[in-house]
Amino acid sequence: MRVFCVIPAFNEEKYIYDVAKIAKEFVDVVVVVDDGSIDKTFSRAIDSGAVVLRHEENMGKGAALRTGFKYALEHGADIVVTLDGDMQHDPLEIPKFLEKIREEGVDIVVGSRFLEKVKGMPIQRRLSNFITTKILNKVFKVPVTDSQSGFRAFKRKVLEEVTFKDNRYGAETEILIEAKRKGFNIVEVPISVKYENQKSKIRPIRETFSWIWLIIKKYFG
Repeated sequence: MRVFCVIPAFNEEKYIYDVAKIAKEFVDVVVVVDDGSIDKTFSRAIDSGAVVLRHEENMGKGAALRTGFKYALEHGADIVVTLDGDMQHDPLEIPKFLEKIREEGVDIVVGSRFLEKVKGMPIQRRLSNFITTKILNKVFKVPVTDSQSGFRAFKRKVLEEVTFKDNRYGAETEILIEAKRKGFNIVEVPISVKYENQKSKIRPIRETFSWIWLIIKKYFG
């Protein structure tokens, strides 16, 4: 089975080489989607040996995922792993996703920071994650403890059947909702996370309102 790793990246010149290089140890192809970076993300990703796709301007994480998924499907991916390019996700943990996704009946694996004790997570992000996760649990019956985790693995059939429109951070929520509606089986594995005072690219007010509007559309749509 051919395994691809898709890494959305925006101004990640400090970390992207190491993330992509380590990920390559566990997958067949690493695809970095440079989402309009204005630093050296593109060249550092090229240096790592990854396939690098580039958006000329910043279009958002959802758009970057869509670009990466399209490339992976067109080039024969059977499994697609996603993780962030800022080294908060440890690419050394990819094997646990692959082991789980290869189990019978598992379609999506989500890495959860909350299956084990999480340290250093900013209180705003912890609260936001708690609220969004509870809404997904109660309203859409999505069985996850970490709705905002971008460290995931998908079987090919999921990406062929699940479509999502959001171009920003809401895309990851939308994918889970649509996958659940289509009957795909979602499981979790515990992951570690590193917070090293990186400035978050998430704009809390903007993304919160965007997420609420997404949920309204999904519920009443």
